[in-house]
Amino acid sequence: MGGGLSVPAAGRCGDGHGGRVISGPRHTVFWRIVAVLVAAELLVVALTVGLTARFAAQRTTELAATSIESRLDAVAEEVERRAAPLNEQLDLGETLIADLAERFPDPVALVRVDGRVDAFDAPVERPSLLDSLHAFDALVVDISDGDVPGGFAFAPLYDATGIAVGGLLVQPLSASIERELSATRAAARSSVRVVAVVAVVLALVLGGIITWWIVAPIRRISSRVVEIGQGHYGAGVDVPGEHEIGQLARAVNTMAKDVQQSVSRLEEADALRRELLANMGHDIRTPLAGVMAHLEEAERFLHEGRANDAMCSLERAGRSGERVRRLIDDLFELSVLEGHAGVLRREPVLLHELLADVVEDLRPLVPADVRVVLDDPDRESGLGALLMEGDGLRLHRMFSNLVSNALRHARSLVRIHAESIREEGEGRTVSFCVEDDGKGLTAGERERVFERYYRGQDARTKRPDPESGTGLGLAIARAVAEAHGGSIRMDSTPGHGTRVCVQLPLTIP
Repeated sequence: MGGGLSVPAAGRCGDGHGGRVISGPRHTVFWRIVAVLVAAELLVVALTVGLTARFAAQRTTELAATSIESRLDAVAEEVERRAAPLNEQLDLGETLIADLAERFPDPVALVRVDGRVDAFDAPVERPSLLDSLHAFDALVVDISDGDVPGGFAFAPLYDATGIAVGGLLVQPLSASIERELSATRAAARSSVRVVAVVAVVLALVLGGIITWWIVAPIRRISSRVVEIGQGHYGAGVDVPGEHEIGQLARAVNTMAKDVQQSVSRLEEADALRRELLANMGHDIRTPLAGVMAHLEEAERFLHEGRANDAMCSLERAGRSGERVRRLIDDLFELSVLEGHAGVLRREPVLLHELLADVVEDLRPLVPADVRVVLDDPDRESGLGALLMEGDGLRLHRMFSNLVSNALRHARSLVRIHAESIREEGEGRTVSFCVEDDGKGLTAGERERVFERYYRGQDARTKRPDPESGTGLGLAIARAVAEAHGGSIRMDSTPGHGTRVCVQLPLTIP
């Protein structure tokens, strides 16, 4: 009961890690994000290299065809020079034919103007393009398989007068293209290997940097949340920016402040609870002890035959028991008022008569040196016949508590008067004030005066009041005012008395 408020440390339940920040490879998102970023970067690199290689291969093949065209044209010119004068018989000689067979890795053949093909070392397939006489007018390189498989290259041969007498045919071109592209492909493979290595390194480095840039603030936020769970609410998370992580950091900081305020309120409530229990224990234990003592005394007097003394002891026991009953009734009444909105009876209440009844009921408790003045509203404010809707019994108790409190502190005067009528929203409100010329209250006392069991710093020096003293009077007064939709406030200055004003709507909302 009296152990005070305790904030549980993080990790008491749940995953059992005790509030530690789990940073192993299986519990952190760092390496997962690195892996995803690296995989994404490598995929982009692979796609880029693949598409580049495809376009480069196409372009390289075209360049290889151009190179074969240039070489074949040069060979044709050399044949025309070495075999001059050429004629339709195309007698090149064995030496030149052997030399031609070495110029290209693919089979080479002579094509005569009549369409006959003379292969040198391997059979070739005659392209259909050569069926036209116009084919002998230009050099042709076809690397596709559209005409003959493997493609072909053809260069016309001219005699000294410039008339075509035949041509050179290379078919297929696969070996020639392979030889043209071998060096390029080797260089491309080396480039791809270098690019792959550089891409992997850059992907790892950039992935790590980007991931750390993302994860580092998240780790700070995570550590901050763990600290909050352990009860450290002071330090904040500094993550500037309007991005999502910055918003999350500000939300965590706001949450920490809210939690700190909540914990502070809980600690204050716990302190008030302990104070309440201590005060209740004192207030109930003392009269109960008196009841027991008086009962024991009465029993002893009866055994001794002292009936009158026994009756006096029983009367004193009854008064002590009545005080315990009042304390319990006050607690119950306060709980009902604070916990239920529909407990008020709605009835017409003539306020001036109610205040007059309060003064009359408390007259036996007024000290001889104190004067109670109830201002006549007929004369000062015209409120003598003012009716309001409310719970008459509870309003009587509220004003009774306020006047009783003023009587305990007044030096010579307690004044009760109507303050004003105002238009508030959809209805009218009326204000009543109870003033005394007592010692007054400090600012700290004013802030706590409506709390349960609060009696001020000079509670031991106040006027004795056998009808009150539970420490709940002003708390009940505030609860009654708020249950009627009104409010209560206290103005007090040390040495100049205290003024408590209640503002009530004429109709219960």
